[in-house]
Amino acid sequence: MQYIVLPLICNNMENKGVYRRVIHGKTSARITRLCRKKEFHQQMSESKTKQTITLLTIIVLMVGIIGVLTSAYFAESMNPAPGSFRSAFATALTTISIALFGFGLFSFALDTKNWREYFSERLKEIVVERKYLESLDQDTLKDLQTNVLKAQFKDQTIDKEGSFLNYFHLHLHKHISEPYREDVSTEVLMSFEQGRNDAFLVTDKVRYVCRASGGKIQEHVGWKPDEGEFEEVKSLTISIQFPQSHEKSGEVIRIYPPDGDAEIDLTKGAKATLAEYSNIDGLVVITKAVYIAKLGQFQHWQMAHPTKSFDITIVYPSGCGMQFKTLVLEDVVSQITKYDGYLKFTYGSWALPQSGLAWLITKT
Repeated sequence: MQYIVLPLICNNMENKGVYRRVIHGKTSARITRLCRKKEFHQQMSESKTKQTITLLTIIVLMVGIIGVLTSAYFAESMNPAPGSFRSAFATALTTISIALFGFGLFSFALDTKNWREYFSERLKEIVVERKYLESLDQDTLKDLQTNVLKAQFKDQTIDKEGSFLNYFHLHLHKHISEPYREDVSTEVLMSFEQGRNDAFLVTDKVRYVCRASGGKIQEHVGWKPDEGEFEEVKSLTISIQFPQSHEKSGEVIRIYPPDGDAEIDLTKGAKATLAEYSNIDGLVVITKAVYIAKLGQFQHWQMAHPTKSFDITIVYPSGCGMQFKTLVLEDVVSQITKYDGYLKFTYGSWALPQSGLAWLITKT
């Protein structure tokens, strides 16, 4: 036997969806009646609950009114002396009666449509949307976060001095809201310097996407080798490319050096501002450096900003040996392709600032 379930909108059931069962193409009227009966009982139950609450509110309000009148009559007719038991009784009766009367009025007001909608919206903001968090200062939010972690890990000493949580708040927490880089791709092409067999001529090209946080991308692009890392830096250019969503999509602009010729010592590094493009999420940055590096000297590549996924391709003279070391958190999401004169490393997760790679080219 096959069953086909079709949605039915019952007009006499406040437009709430129920289902009819169709057996061999014939509608089961019995199922429809059961659905309507169930809905009717639910409505009756809700109505009875509301009536009970209303009745209790009326009773409380009437008790409050009677209590106030009784207290006033008692005070007027008995005229109890101050400090006497009768005076204390009259005062207590008045206080309780006024409280009951106020509670009754508040209950009636709360049951009106406008007040119900008001409190419903306020509860939604507090419980569901949690808008109250926006009114808290940084210290209070930090304490709240710490208390949540204490409850989660069931450890009240999780924030003790010297703990990892303290280190996280001091050094790592800020990276959550920082601009970051995405899809970083690097090419390092190495060949022996002309007339030498102890140094390489290196063309180093990096391309990445700047992602915004708080409506802004990173403030500048920096390029700086460690002291003594390179024998000579021959040239350095920094360019930007507008993303596909921009009106200048695909256009490339060189931002360093502005005149096309650097008249500075590039071994000390360089910096170019991105202030003019700070609101362009997805801006592409391209750096290209040409330098001489000595054979047998470690080279490394570190992230300057939080980075989401990167890869590096290193091409070096055939016949040389290579040592390669990753400095990342999750090697399990990485892949290495390596053969004589070629290495490609791909990393598919997040990398923190100062994490990266190191390699050494030697003669075999």
